[in-house]
Amino acid sequence: MSSYIFFRLCPALRKRYPDGHFWTEGYFCASCGSDFERALRYIKDQEIHHGFA
Repeated sequence: MSSYIFFRLCPALRKRYPDGHFWTEGYFCASCGSDFERALRYIKDQEIHHGFA
């Protein structure tokens, strides 16, 4: 489901996300063989990278 639909269904989201999107630019690419621990480590590393940890 795209953010476009979310904003149409719940216009109040515009107050919290005025730019009209939920995610920042970028992507995550991995093979279908990635396990849960690897995905979790990726998320935690992103927090450190962006200064949220």
